Amino acid sequence: MKRLFDLDNPVMRALGKLYDLMIANVLFLVCSLPVLTFGASLAAMTKVTQDIVRETGSGTARTFFRAFRSNFRQATVLWLILAAFFVCTVCNLVLIDTYLTGTAAQVMRVALIMFAVVVVAVACYMFPLLVRYENTLLAHCRNALILTGAKLPRTVCLVVLTLLPAALAYYSLASFLRISLLFSVIGFAGLNYLCSLLLRPVMAQLEKDQTPAAEEKEDAETPA
Repeated sequence: MKRLFDLDNPVMRALGKLYDLMIANVLFLVCSLPVLTFGASLAAMTKVTQDIVRETGSGTARTFFRAFRSNFRQATVLWLILAAFFVCTVCNLVLIDTYLTGTAAQVMRVALIMFAVVVVAVACYMFPLLVRYENTLLAHCRNALILTGAKLPRTVCLVVLTLLPAALAYYSLASFLRISLLFSVIGFAGLNYLCSLLLRPVMAQLEKDQTPAAEEKEDAETPA
């Protein structure tokens, strides 16, 4: 019985991770409410899930808000760029449906969606790189673009996990609403945690090869 409540017990460790993910999920949703802070909230949640995967750091809320503050500027700029891009993408899709028909409309629509998916794929690497390494936003973008192509099978998995909530809402709003409680409790952090798991060997290889050139952020190795 004592072993059951031992903090090193696998069951207790798993429950501890679930609790941390739930806290990170709630903080992410609350801090994303102003919309402008969505990028910083996503970066902070990514930092928390990276720490959970690496089993480093202590104090989920403290780690979240420290990452929120330290990455606010770059994450907000990145989020605004991405938001502007996707607004333009939606507008272009509307224009295509309005003014084009037949094969031309289909080709333009597919090309635009494929380009948007590539942007999502690059963003899947940019936020983890941003919270883990000191670098310029342009350098992070270049490195993320390289990783998108170099780790293509992993990239596909990252894109699927990232777009899962949006795809579910688009194709079956009723199904999305039925599991909306799950997303409000742990869903977003859970998907982000899976992304961090997928990226763990990638980050390990980067740090082993010391490429792309970037210094690991100080708080990535010290308990937050």
